[in-house]
Amino acid sequence: MLTFITAALVAAATFSASAAAPPLDAMPQTRLDPELRCLLGVYALPAGRSVTITGVGGQPRGLQYTLSNGQFGNLSEGADGSYIGGTLALRFESCSAGTLRMTQGPVAEQGVRLRLIEKESSFTSDGLKLHGKLVLPPGGRAQSLAVWIEGSNNDPSTDDTIWQYELARRGVAVFVYDKRGTGASAGAPSSDFHVRARDTAAAVQAARQLAPSIRRVGVLGASQGGWVAPLTATHSRLDFVIAAFALAESPIAQDQALVEQYLREAGFDGGVLADARELTAITERIVRSNMREGFTELEAFKVKHAGAPWLGALQPRSYTGIFLKFGTEEIKTHGPALAQGLSFDFEPRPVIEAIKPRQLWLLGGKDRQAPNAGTQAILRQIQQRRKDIAVEVFPNADHGLIEPIQADNGPAMAYSAKLFDLTANWIKK
Repeated sequence: MLTFITAALVAAATFSASAAAPPLDAMPQTRLDPELRCLLGVYALPAGRSVTITGVGGQPRGLQYTLSNGQFGNLSEGADGSYIGGTLALRFESCSAGTLRMTQGPVAEQGVRLRLIEKESSFTSDGLKLHGKLVLPPGGRAQSLAVWIEGSNNDPSTDDTIWQYELARRGVAVFVYDKRGTGASAGAPSSDFHVRARDTAAAVQAARQLAPSIRRVGVLGASQGGWVAPLTATHSRLDFVIAAFALAESPIAQDQALVEQYLREAGFDGGVLADARELTAITERIVRSNMREGFTELEAFKVKHAGAPWLGALQPRSYTGIFLKFGTEEIKTHGPALAQGLSFDFEPRPVIEAIKPRQLWLLGGKDRQAPNAGTQAILRQIQQRRKDIAVEVFPNADHGLIEPIQADNGPAMAYSAKLFDLTANWIKK
């Protein structure tokens, strides 16, 4: 959610002040090679199982697999044209054939691609041409449609998003679009939530035009997209809003929660937490001023607490952690551009309370990037007045609703069990 600015500042340290701004996640406006893009989709395997293929990280030659138990992993291209991920190997036939051969240990199986219907699209927002794609279930019929809202990364959503296929195979149409300045969309990347909400409202309109027979249309925003999703309902008529691994608090509150989390996990409490609150008040002033004010106080704080053990516990996932590791001039020089207009002081609660669509919140009980204890408390309070807000907490899930599992071939990472089923069923009910 906020990690893009911290990663970017780390990258910026290797650049001179006159160098071009470094990449954030994927290089903006990179896409999967066309010869691989046509391989994406869901492949049915024997015994009712499946494997879903997407791009990953905006890499031109990168693929990712997701098995029907939620287990996923990256695939590396082999010299013989196969794709390898741990003990799993995939060999694709031609795009027109729509088949693959999957080998895992001694077992080899054939997969046949489901006939999901995909329609490429372009639309405009604020005068910019954005690229989108409609994914329909087999047969092309659906009663509900979800517009996907990407998080803070710069990956091309139309290539990399697993949700477009996992919902479509379950009977929910999905419209996914590349954020401005990413994938095949024009413009410069933006993390201004209001700009992103206008772009998403334009995507909703484009989706309605592509699928005019679908009456129920909503949005599904993940991570940073979870701040954008409720805002979109102030620009466009929606039937539902879903926020996944997102927050009902501001980005500033997220940073403060991360700082406290790091310190408590390191065994600090009491006076250290009071000092940390003094520090986050200073860094809050910095981000609210777009990196113009508060640096004198920050430098004084660093001098006063030089050598304090607790400062080393603050990780650069928080902007406070990264501000401790870089000098004032580096932050002033690179910070504003790398923040991409992030709406640091946006307060989502009034929007969540006011919008009319029913809402679903999907949260991870062990989310280390977006600690959500405060969000859960806020949503419980709102539920006292609104019965159309559902909250599902996956107890063992980290950010992305991803958790460790014990697979047949050892420890692995997987999407939380029933995540996609639960989401699709809630949308369709």
